[in-house]
Amino acid sequence: MALGLVLLGGLGLAQAPTPTPAPKAQPKPLEVCAVLYEAGRMEAALKACEKAATDTPSSDAFYLLARVQTELQLFTPAIDNLRASLKLNAGYVQSYVALAQVYTKQYLLADNRDAAKGLLDQALATLKEAERANPKYAPTYAVRGIVYAYQGKYDPAIEALNKSLALKDDPQVRASMAEVLLRQGKVDEALKNYDDAVKAAPNSAALRIKYGSLLLLRGDVDGAIAHLDQAVVLAPGNAEAWLERGDAYFAKKDWKQAGVSYEQAAALAPVRYPDAYAGLGRVLIELKDYQKAKYNFTKAVALEKDNPVYRYWLGHSNELLGDKVGAKTQCDEALRLKPDYKEAQDCSSRNK
Repeated sequence: MALGLVLLGGLGLAQAPTPTPAPKAQPKPLEVCAVLYEAGRMEAALKACEKAATDTPSSDAFYLLARVQTELQLFTPAIDNLRASLKLNAGYVQSYVALAQVYTKQYLLADNRDAAKGLLDQALATLKEAERANPKYAPTYAVRGIVYAYQGKYDPAIEALNKSLALKDDPQVRASMAEVLLRQGKVDEALKNYDDAVKAAPNSAALRIKYGSLLLLRGDVDGAIAHLDQAVVLAPGNAEAWLERGDAYFAKKDWKQAGVSYEQAAALAPVRYPDAYAGLGRVLIELKDYQKAKYNFTKAVALEKDNPVYRYWLGHSNELLGDKVGAKTQCDEALRLKPDYKEAQDCSSRNK
């Protein structure tokens, strides 16, 4: 400010100096925590959330910290922090629902789900507490519906999801409803719910991936492509979107677009989706590039050794390259894994 006064005075200008803007207040740790969480930067969010919970303990701080820990699969500290949140405010309904979600995720990740069924009962008991705290909080019923679905109780699941939708028509809840309807074999109703969900949230890549995949299963290849094309525009870094797009273009016999999609899926997630390598291998067989096809099927088998389909296609690519021994070896392995696999039987017989 002093420098500004000197310059103005030296020039003989008869005007008041422009005040220097006050320095912006530094965002609070809880605000930083929330922003990083919403951006999906969980490792960075963890530090900010821990600082917020330490510096200014509150139900909000403990809740957000627990949400981040849940995403990072740090379930024990997440449970502790949600309980700390509720100790400060027994009516903090979000923490009850988040706690039920932790129990559900623990169940889903359990090595033995039968032995872990009690976690779903814990989730339902916690959701009763949530309902007592606030009977009009829609996520309580949405999560209850999901838990019932994991228990195989589809009618109560639909009832709970409908109650959630009556309180708040949420696209993600409609997607959950669609998944439950699919488990009941009600495909047309499921499609209707996905369609409504996508119309309500057109910028959700996740919804478009699910809807597109279902349309592809129903044989609506062009409809699937329309949604999966949009999904990769909305989320170009989403490997699943590219993988599903590859399947759709393969069904359309557009080998170029299918190949590009599978390559992108493999580049984004090199070890997560062996189907990307298998899909690319099949495209290369269509293009008669058998050596590259074999290379990609070999990658798929390396990632999932007990998949009979990958073994068969690796065998078939060997056969196309004139390697009868390699063909029979892989096709016999496919038969060991799946004795009634007709294509593998024929492959084995041809390459004796």
